Amino acid sequence: MKRTLLEVFCGLAALVLMVSLHQQVARLEGKQQDVAALERKVEKAVAAVAAADDAGTSELAAVREQILAQTEARMQMLEKQLQAAATGSAQAKAIADELARNRQDASMFRSQLSTDFERTKALVDAYISEVRAKDADASLRLTQAKADIATLANQIYRDPSELTRTMLLPTVQLNGDDTVGSGTIVFSGPNPQHGGKVETYALTAHHVVRNILADTPKAAQDGFEVTIYLPNEKLVVKGRMITALPKIDSALVQLFTDRALPFVANVLPRTETTGIKVWDHVCAVGCPLGTDPVPSHGEVSSLRNELNGSNYWMINAPTYFGNSGGGIYRADTKQLIGVFSKIYTHGKGAPIVIPHMGLCTPIAAVYEWLAAEKLDHLLQSSTVPQVDLAQLAAPAK
Repeated sequence: MKRTLLEVFCGLAALVLMVSLHQQVARLEGKQQDVAALERKVEKAVAAVAAADDAGTSELAAVREQILAQTEARMQMLEKQLQAAATGSAQAKAIADELARNRQDASMFRSQLSTDFERTKALVDAYISEVRAKDADASLRLTQAKADIATLANQIYRDPSELTRTMLLPTVQLNGDDTVGSGTIVFSGPNPQHGGKVETYALTAHHVVRNILADTPKAAQDGFEVTIYLPNEKLVVKGRMITALPKIDSALVQLFTDRALPFVANVLPRTETTGIKVWDHVCAVGCPLGTDPVPSHGEVSSLRNELNGSNYWMINAPTYFGNSGGGIYRADTKQLIGVFSKIYTHGKGAPIVIPHMGLCTPIAAVYEWLAAEKLDHLLQSSTVPQVDLAQLAAPAK
């Protein structure tokens, strides 16, 4: 009963937080509209000023020209009077003084006209820049608020059928005589590099394939068994390692089937691989001890764990023997972010497994390796649909 009440209160708290974020978005959208309207008014005014400067300032230009013409005419008259006056006389001195004042007034008038125009233009430009900066800030905060809502919604709203499609069903099991491991289908369909032939590929850990080839001699010639999981059936096919990079404990396996399989992992885009952080929620999917695929949840514990010259991420999602080669996914977007590699053990004689201390190969390292092999086109990425707030009220299927 207490647990039920706690779950209800937690759910209500989460919904209240989402409503608050939604209201924040509404306010930001309103402010953004106000800023946009104000910017349009300013731009309209500036356009009007520009139009007036180009076509509608004839009256101002006429006044300016009239004043300047009168001043210049006055200066010409004074120059003639100065020539006619006796040199050195009081009259000549008075005319010369007045002529100098007129020249100074004309120069000052031209300078003031130019300064007033430049000052007005600078003020308008500064105001427009300020309005646009506020608009950009409002847009940024609006985008962030929407992203926060989407993230929270994805964490709260969990569709079991979607989780199964996106993370469980792309998982395969690799089997040898004494070895079992996991893998993740990353490509299934027409391969443009092989004339559009339907091919299927899975990522796994190199040590899984190495151990299978060591304890199952015929696997090198005939291939090893790979179990594919479909909603109503298990499909057992042969697999063969195409390429591997032991340094990062990763291998690419081709599955020999003519069927284009419907469930393929959505790989985190290469441009987003630097966005993974400690505390990010993850889901580890694999076949521990040879079971059918099972998920476990946890977080990214560490991003720096050097082993044999390569860097691995540590996760605290529970894992065990057989998880090796399985997929590590972002829990919110369900995107593949790594390949499970190793699990910590403690002790020498009878080592104890530490299931919440697992290491995985970051997908960035896989991208780099497959790009060098000219096979990175096999890593498929697609847009992650965001959960609509209205879906939160819908029952899970």
